Amino acid sequence: MKVDVVVAVLEKAPVSLDAAYQVGSTALGRVIAVCDEPAGAVRLREVRGHRADLIVLQNETKLGRIASWNRGLFLCGRDVLLLDSDVTLGEGSLEEMLEVLHSSDRIASVAPLASDAALGMDLGGVPRCTDVPTARGSCLLVRHVVVNMIGGFDPAFERANDAQDDWTMRAQRMGLRHVRANRALALRDDASCADVGPAHTALLFARHPHFPEEAKAGQLGAEPHATAHFVASRRGPPRVTTAVPRDGEPLEHSQVLYRSEPVDDAGQLLALLESPYHLVLAESGANRNRALLFAATHSAQAVVTGSETERATLIADLALDPATVEVVESPAGLTSVFHKVVDHPSESSLRYRALLANFLRSLREGAAAPLAEEDVRGR
Repeated sequence: MKVDVVVAVLEKAPVSLDAAYQVGSTALGRVIAVCDEPAGAVRLREVRGHRADLIVLQNETKLGRIASWNRGLFLCGRDVLLLDSDVTLGEGSLEEMLEVLHSSDRIASVAPLASDAALGMDLGGVPRCTDVPTARGSCLLVRHVVVNMIGGFDPAFERANDAQDDWTMRAQRMGLRHVRANRALALRDDASCADVGPAHTALLFARHPHFPEEAKAGQLGAEPHATAHFVASRRGPPRVTTAVPRDGEPLEHSQVLYRSEPVDDAGQLLALLESPYHLVLAESGANRNRALLFAATHSAQAVVTGSETERATLIADLALDPATVEVVESPAGLTSVFHKVVDHPSESSLRYRALLANFLRSLREGAAAPLAEEDVRGR
């Protein structure tokens, strides 16, 4: 599949004058740049001088992101990439987003992984995509057939985030999904134009009163944190912590949570699962609580044993994947395990971890916490 239209909202002078063309030419299709900023239109028209397939539409008045995106959106003949001028996509990211979009006919939109890491980073070890609660952001690939089904963004909303949330819910009512392509990297050069103000407006709540709860439910579990952690783990050698981290502790300080003591209760297990770190468990205390041990070991990236006999027993008793059970006889061997789980994380363990965390969280009493801005962005 090829992108037919790339819409660039140029509210400020673009960092890269032909960025819109470069992204669109990768897909070998038309490129339509809708400009709110006169200076931006002039610059892009200069680029158009030697780019025959670049079409520049100048808004007579600054319409803002949503109206500008709609103007280009309704000109598309196939899938459309909505792109702000301050976003830079990594090499191969557009192709990866297209493949994810068409991996299922139920996917309505795909966003890249927003990261300030190197755009050339190898993300082959992370889950290819993660469902996100809303199609927000400054870079979004939209399926053309969905636009035909539900239309574009509603200009009745003053804030772009609300308009995107509304579009998301309309698509979900048709049984469609919104995902993040975890192996497609995007860098935003300027976050100053992000929406500010209340989390949501009265109009959004009037139309979709259950949106906050649905969005919060979409963030349950550890999986939304896995990719951010994987990116952070590439910034230096593996670092290990032995204690469950406090809320808000930076990801880059440690990459591995090493637990050598038994897990005593479900609350403690949930704290481990919600940690942003890869989990490595020692086999000590195996007989104290078999149910918790089973749950914890299947959620861990690696389980450490002291001998081949113990390894074989553990695999047989708990039906573990042999690739996740390691025999460690020295500190050097433990370091090797830490490197392995950081460099080659197990996708099946991450998904099991997410499902188990969702289940344990559902058992807890109390109302859901207010939806935070970072929650709806999919982290």
